[in-house]
Parts: sequence; structure tokens; C-alpha cells
Amino acid sequence: MTRDVEVLICGAGPVGLSLAAQLDAMGVPFMIIEKNLRRSDKSKALVLWGRSLELLNLCMDSHVFQVTGRPVRKAKIFEEGKEIAEIDFSSTEGEFGTGVLLPQSDTERLLEEHLTQRDRSVRRGVELVAFEHQDQGVRCHLTDGNGLDEQLTVRYLVGCDGAHSVVRHTLGMAFPGKKVCHRWVLADVRLEGELPDSDVAAFWSRDGVLLLFHFGDDLWRVVAEEPMNDPDAPRRDPSLDEIVGLMQQRGAKGIQAREPSWLSEFRIHERKVEHYRRGNVFLAGDAAHVHSPAGGQGMNTGIQDACNLAWKIAWSVRGMGGNALLESYSDERSRVGAMVVRTTSHVTRMVTTESRLLQRLRNTVAKIAFHFDWVQDLARKNLAEFTIAYRGSVLNGNDSRKHHGGPRCGDRVPDVSWVDARGQSRTLYQQLSGGRAALLTLNLSAADGCDGWPVSDDNRSASVVAVDLVSSSDSAETADLTGQPCDTLGGFIEAAALECLGLRDKEWLVVRPDGYLAAAGTMQDCQSAAEWLSRVSQA
Repeated sequence: MTRDVEVLICGAGPVGLSLAAQLDAMGVPFMIIEKNLRRSDKSKALVLWGRSLELLNLCMDSHVFQVTGRPVRKAKIFEEGKEIAEIDFSSTEGEFGTGVLLPQSDTERLLEEHLTQRDRSVRRGVELVAFEHQDQGVRCHLTDGNGLDEQLTVRYLVGCDGAHSVVRHTLGMAFPGKKVCHRWVLADVRLEGELPDSDVAAFWSRDGVLLLFHFGDDLWRVVAEEPMNDPDAPRRDPSLDEIVGLMQQRGAKGIQAREPSWLSEFRIHERKVEHYRRGNVFLAGDAAHVHSPAGGQGMNTGIQDACNLAWKIAWSVRGMGGNALLESYSDERSRVGAMVVRTTSHVTRMVTTESRLLQRLRNTVAKIAFHFDWVQDLARKNLAEFTIAYRGSVLNGNDSRKHHGGPRCGDRVPDVSWVDARGQSRTLYQQLSGGRAALLTLNLSAADGCDGWPVSDDNRSASVVAVDLVSSSDSAETADLTGQPCDTLGGFIEAAALECLGLRDKEWLVVRPDGYLAAAGTMQDCQSAAEWLSRVSQA
């Protein structure tokens, strides 16, 4: 059955807009609605990490975020105003590095502008008020508050509508968790004076923590916490004088603040639904999980929810997958969500501890640990979310290789490049764009060796691609790269890129549309690639 709209996205924040952009690139008809008439002008989440940029680049040009924002290059930690550690965030891991500091308002604007350029627009002022499952999908009741009363049946409904999600409430899903008994204040201000030579600065003191984020010219975000005995105490936005007092108290004494554009208080909740799916209705982003902002993981986790879900919906719409494929979204992302809630909770407790003994221990560990390159590298990769993996996923196939260099099944595969027979540079993620799984072979023709994997144009060509790679040491005369359809044309790949892939002579890899390794093997086990595709397609 052909529909004008296959997917209704409820909520046009960064998560809903990312899902819309991915579905658009995959050719899936959708509608995105937002009850607010205008985008928020508040900065909110401030960082887009490298993995999110890498995934968004599958459906748009992510360099626009880099050009607009500030690269995250360096962080410093101070104890009572004295520097004790420096973290180098400059990285060659991926095209987009560790990430960029960019107000959420700009992230949303750039995503929406991309959709507008594609003749896809957000229907603002439209609200989802009710829905129900039907045999052919989900029947949704929309209103705009001005007399519009619209009934719409879609195949899938995705709730990207925030912590107070109407979709989650209508499903009756529990949102278990707790409040954290701290009052947090923030200010977006102009700072001048003895500013730290870093993009992020953490001031640890006996009285509490103060954080500074440099996100534009002389614009900084100031964040500080205060213990609170009553978690239900009335909220009170801070004054600029209060912010200045906290800065002086916690070690940032030579810095002056002026021209606040936003002064606010926020409280932390740690909550997560158990399942991200019920029937043909899905939850993503804050509708499914909320937690401490430590490490800037919240918005990025939601964006990656959207990127995980998009290709699975696209394959289902194309007839390439069924219930098990869709269910894997909840299984994979719920595990990630639980890990993020747990990790950010631990970091927040460590940073905000009132125990003098634990404070001294924390500071001593930081002084020593960040002198080691491997600790800095681990911190970079974890913050950038390059280490997020799905090793326990039901979608993973076999890996029959005897060595385990490079990614394992469920791990992120780096976006490597090669040069095709025409001398043009190509990248792995270019092949994945549009929701396609890629079969990479090295010195082995997919057409000859991996029987059952589509290598020519057929009804599955929108979902799969074969890439025949040849070691760059081999000559063009010994490599049969001509006569292949454009989408299956491989090329000559350097040894460094092969090392990143963990790909050796006469081996193959299957990479999922979201850039994770699905299966791997050797020439003697080529049928496993087609078996993975058949299993996932029928799931």
C-alpha cells in the first residue's frame, strides 16, 4: 500500500528534526509536527559530539555545524582557582573530530533549514491529542487550536516530544527514576578578564563546582550547582550578581560577567522507560530518557536514537525487514540509554561530592591520570561517543575471521576513504547514505565470491551496496574494477584505512546503514554475508 505519509514525527526538536532528515534521505514519506509556533531561541544543549556529526553526515552536510560552531579543542580543570589538569580534545578520530560547541537553537535551525531546502517543512502549531493502533497502522488525531481537526493514519508514530511526552503518556508507559537533590543555575553571558585558555573549564572548590563553556566569540555558558535539602522547593532563576558571586567563590576570580542573554535554574531527573517501542509507536530522545547533562550526552543520545531508528523504519517500509528488526531499536537504544543514565549519574556525584576526603581523592586522581595519553584518548572517544557499540545486538551476524583487529560485530566502523578506478575519492559513509548496508570485500569480487548478496540493480538496491576494494599496492591491471555498476564500483584503499577497518586479504565486512559492523568473514565463508542480509530482511 502506498501512503502519502508513512511516519508521523511528533516534536521538532533536534531529535525529531534529525529523524526527519534521515527519513527524507532514505525516501520515506513523513510528516513532522510541533505544537510550538516558533523555535526556541534558548541555547539549551551546547555540544554536538563527533559521532552525532558523523551520523548526521549520512543525510546532510554536517560541515555546516562545524562552520557555525566552535570546535572542542581543550578543557582545563582548576582546584581552588589553580590549574591541575588539561585535556586535549583535538583528535584525528573521524572527519569531525571530537565535536563542536553549538547552541541547540542553532542546531535546530540548521536542521530545519536543511529540510526546508529539501521542500520538507515542519507543521508548526499542530498538536497530537490522541492516537490508537489499527490494523493498518496508527490512527492519529491532530489539532492546531484554531479549529483544525485532522485524522491521519500512518504506519509508524515516533514520539520525539520531550520529557513531558504526550506520546509516552498516551501509551501509559512508566517513566521510573528519581530527582537529584541539587539546584543548578546557568547563565549565558559575555566574559572578560583572566579567561581560561580553553573551550571548557571546570573549577572545583570546597564550596562546589563551576563550569564554563566557550561557545561563541566572547559568549560563555556558566553553570554552577548548589546543594538543596528540599527537591520540591520553588524554582528561582538566578541574578547576574548571584552568578558573579559563585564565580568569585569557586576560583574564577579574575573574570567579569556582563550582558546576560539567559539566566535560568534547572533540576536534574534521572529517568528512563523500559521499552522504546509499543506496537507501531516509538519513543526517542527525552521522551525515553532524561539524565544529568554531565558530558553533554543528552541531545546527542537522542540524535543517535533517531539515526538507529530511521534505517530500520526505512527497511520495513521497503519490505526489507519486519517486527524483529524494528524491535532491535528498543533493545539496542535502551541499553545505551541505561548506560548514559548510569554514567552521567556517577560523574555528577563525583563532581558534586561534599566530602572533603572524596574531593581530595578526585582532585589527586585528575592531576595524575590526565598526564597519560591513553587516559586523554579514552576521555575523548567516550565523550565523542565513538565507543558506543551494540555488541550484544540480536542483529549481529558471525565473524569467522581468526584475527580480531579493528572493529568487532556491533562496533562503530570508521568512515574510511578510497580512490576509485576513475581517480575519484569515495568514502564508506557515502555508500551507506540513503539507508544502505555495505558489503566491503578486499581483493575479492563480491559478484564471484559472496553469492546471494545483490551486486546489481534489483528491488533491494536501495538497501544494499557492494564495494570491491583492492589493496593500493596492487596494480590496476590486476584489479578488475571496470564494468561494474556505479554503486558497486570499489577502488584502491591504503593500508592505514585497512588497519582501521581490520580488513585483510580475501576478507569481507558487512556494515549496517548506521555505520556499525554487522558481520565479517573470509573467502571460505562468503555465504554468511548473504545469510545476514536474508535473516535481517525477513526479521
